[in-house]
Amino acid sequence: MRQIRPAVIAVLAVFAATAPAAPAQPLPAPSTADAALAAQKAAFLALPEATRKAVQDALIWLGFYNGVADGDFGRRTRDAILAFQASAKAAQDGSLTPPELKALLAAAQKARDAVGFQTISDAKTGASIGAPTKLIGPRSATKLDFLSNADPDLAAPYVRLSAATPTRKITYKAIKPDSFFVVSGQDGAASFYTRFEKNAAASPPIRGFAFSYPTAQAAQLDRIALAVANSFQAFPEPGKAAAGNAAASAAVAPAPNPGPAATALVVAPGKALSAIKANDCPNPAVGGKPARFERADAATGLAMVAGDFAPNGEAPRFGALAPDVVVLGFAGSRLVASPAALAGGETRPTVVVAAETSAAGAPVFDRRGALVGLIAPITEEPKRVAEVALAAPHPIIAAAAIRAFLGVDESAPTDATALSAGDIAAREEQALLAIYCGK
Repeated sequence: MRQIRPAVIAVLAVFAATAPAAPAQPLPAPSTADAALAAQKAAFLALPEATRKAVQDALIWLGFYNGVADGDFGRRTRDAILAFQASAKAAQDGSLTPPELKALLAAAQKARDAVGFQTISDAKTGASIGAPTKLIGPRSATKLDFLSNADPDLAAPYVRLSAATPTRKITYKAIKPDSFFVVSGQDGAASFYTRFEKNAAASPPIRGFAFSYPTAQAAQLDRIALAVANSFQAFPEPGKAAAGNAAASAAVAPAPNPGPAATALVVAPGKALSAIKANDCPNPAVGGKPARFERADAATGLAMVAGDFAPNGEAPRFGALAPDVVVLGFAGSRLVASPAALAGGETRPTVVVAAETSAAGAPVFDRRGALVGLIAPITEEPKRVAEVALAAPHPIIAAAAIRAFLGVDESAPTDATALSAGDIAAREEQALLAIYCGK
């Protein structure tokens, strides 16, 4: 774990005063790094707010982030995500995949459980905070106390608590009049952090907390102090959970209704060709009706699905690999026609296209409308920006393997005119099916 001691005190202030705006200057052209940061920010902000805050809170618990769990995105959050990805030996691109997000939240919850972190409320004031219950107690050197003041004057306690003594060293102090103040430092062998907030309409109008712990254990407890501070709600809204509790319990947004698992191309009456493993798709269904796997080729990933559909199917016409192709695949329940580019050569052909996992088995056509391949099984969720899948290379199963699997060798007419992606989609739409997988 990376230590956050050097910056934790300043970060805990949360609302430091901002400097006056500088005179406007011409903006330089965006660099590659700036473009990457913008894409990472878009991907992060596409997550629900509760999930974004939970991510930052989790990164605090794992020692990667020393900021405020506010759901916003900047270089500090990006760097923390990169550090987590490095620790998990994952691709360091600054955007969390669903499995990485799940692993991050699970690891943070394990860290919370280790110290008994849970939201507690002050019966006197109604303020709430996340407390490491296994670390605090009458005999413990780690202490957490609720504080309050009936006097609405915020300046008086600030002056008193921010005064240094021979044994009390103030390392950080800040006040925003009529709003809040923060004082932190060392008192003897203990580190402390104190925060008060004001709401003139509440009773008592000033509420706060003090968290102290042995300075000798700061390497382990600084991150907990930051999590405690982020969880504090001096004036919680009725009926709403405390921020710390929300962050601790927030997870990935509830999964939507299961979408299709693959795309299939009708090649004969009641038969459709796809690229999906039978073991990965129990109880396949097409158009709301049960289907079955008739046969499969483990070497290529091709599978034949049979069912009560498309009585007028016919064998495809095959063409040769070409640089400019069109992919017809399902994204949810919607059929999408995507112009794409071939790469990788004839031995290991790939197509660069933005594709959901449900595009596995999607047919790849040349511009004459001839079949040149099928998207191979897709095992990982695509990278996204603002919930939109990014283009990436996907291996395809070439026409030669498909012909061998089907036992046919139909070729496309050599004099066919070039077609648009929309033309190809309109012609093939009735031959495309979405395969759903039941349990």
